[in-house]
Amino acid sequence: MTATFGRELIGLSVVDTRGDILGTVADLMLDLSNGSVGTMVIELGDGLDADLLPWPSEAGLMLLPTEEIDRVGAQIVLNR
Repeated sequence: MTATFGRELIGLSVVDTRGDILGTVADLMLDLSNGSVGTMVIELGDGLDADLLPWPSEAGLMLLPTEEIDRVGAQIVLNR
């Protein structure tokens, strides 16, 4: 992922390749060894069954590894 400020990512919608919204970025988890974002904490959208998603989740929050991101712009688009 290219350099950006965390405040630019918080609140962005996260969509899959079909454009379906999974939720919004609630927080970031940093890799302290190199300062990069390793995981995004996603607040899941209403009505989404977290058990059907391939990433760990708890209490309406999902942990999304940044390797799953295709691009960041007005939205965060996943690579699947």
